[in-house]
Amino acid sequence: MLTGINRLSQLTVAHMTPSVNAAPSARVGSNSHTATPPGAVASTKVIFGSQSEEIAAVYDLSAKKVAPGQGNPEILALMNTVSASNSVSALSGLGSALLSNLESNPGDISQSISGTSLAAGVSGATKSAVTLNIVTQTGSTVHLTLSRQNDGLAVEVKTEGKSLNKDEAEAVANLSRAFGKTLDGLGREPPELDIGDLTQFNSNLLKSVDLKTDMRRGDTTLQSLNFHADASERWVAYEDQNFSLKMTSDIASQTLPTSYSQQQLALKAWDNKLDKARTDGHGDLGQMAAMKSVFRALNSTVSAQSASPTEVATIRSGASRLSGLNDFSLSLTQADKSLNPARSDEKQSFAYQASQNTQEIARNDGSKSIRQTNRSHLSASWYTALDPATPLSLSTTKSSQNYYYHMLENDEESTTTLNYNSQGALASVGQHEKVDNRETVKKYVLGELVDETITPLQYEHNKILRLLAIK
Repeated sequence: MLTGINRLSQLTVAHMTPSVNAAPSARVGSNSHTATPPGAVASTKVIFGSQSEEIAAVYDLSAKKVAPGQGNPEILALMNTVSASNSVSALSGLGSALLSNLESNPGDISQSISGTSLAAGVSGATKSAVTLNIVTQTGSTVHLTLSRQNDGLAVEVKTEGKSLNKDEAEAVANLSRAFGKTLDGLGREPPELDIGDLTQFNSNLLKSVDLKTDMRRGDTTLQSLNFHADASERWVAYEDQNFSLKMTSDIASQTLPTSYSQQQLALKAWDNKLDKARTDGHGDLGQMAAMKSVFRALNSTVSAQSASPTEVATIRSGASRLSGLNDFSLSLTQADKSLNPARSDEKQSFAYQASQNTQEIARNDGSKSIRQTNRSHLSASWYTALDPATPLSLSTTKSSQNYYYHMLENDEESTTTLNYNSQGALASVGQHEKVDNRETVKKYVLGELVDETITPLQYEHNKILRLLAIK
């Protein structure tokens, strides 16, 4: 059984009585959300980098279309060094150098090398593309593109709009290390989505950062990344041949002030929740590690040095009873695996979605409610051997068809409602939890189904803590 995060159970409270939450609203605030399936926003709003127009434009930037020229000797040396590699991560040093170069040379760069060395060092028709767009607060956009194809390697750095001033050029150049770390992570096994530093740009000078990468063989995408961050939202979409993930984080959804310590506790709680989902559904450790890394990067919005509300203030306002995180939507999907040649309808699978939505409901009498809902859904299937001491080795022979086949469907929902009276004081706190869990286990002996066990678990709880009379 999966269990949700019960914020209220962590409090020392008295006078708990079953109740229904406050009356329906007369007027709904601007960050009100309708109930949506976990992960739905991430799935529909964010596309994979491989599907973007920007990546198509980068592939259109072939080495033949860029004059070789003398250019920057350091950049040219790096280009020759990485030209024989087909991975996006190999471009990390080159990309970092191009950004760093902007601090002392904020002008445009356009260089290429022919495909001779590429053809000699790389087999197959693998190609890769990287595009980084950085928008300044004054409206200028720095475009960095890296295109590695069979005809060669091409790089461009162009500034659209006004030329960068000294401070802007320094702010852009300061992202060089973060840019390199992200590309390096994509080349590790398993891949690491090291995007945290890309979110930490100087927001006084820079407005947004967009990074898209793609590696493919022919028309088949092998790996792609789509990252965006600005003052109001962040998102990531990643895919390779083993799994895909998407996540959006709505920074503008923060209804009440939060502290660094509160946010860190919430991130730790979600680390544990994601780990438990992986364990319960027998998911992949590396894939969930990537999801956890993205979750932290997109939801870490308060630094240890930030001015934080006092503990008393968070208790009085009710902020301490909410998660302290941005509203978010995420999905993680493992590529299905057919491990049993005797039963093509069986798959080993893992898919997890989760979301948080916060809505503020204001009433005509001056009272209001803030409602925060967390939802999650896990769907998974996997195999285990009848005898744990005997490794599972499924084949078309009957003698190999001795196993358990597990199928798990789990839905969870947890809602915290803060009710304020017309004077703005916190009057009551409501807590609603609902779990719907269903696990099916089929037992096969010599290929014959000999037993099927279905274990349903459903429960629903409502609690309310009354603090003041609602006026």
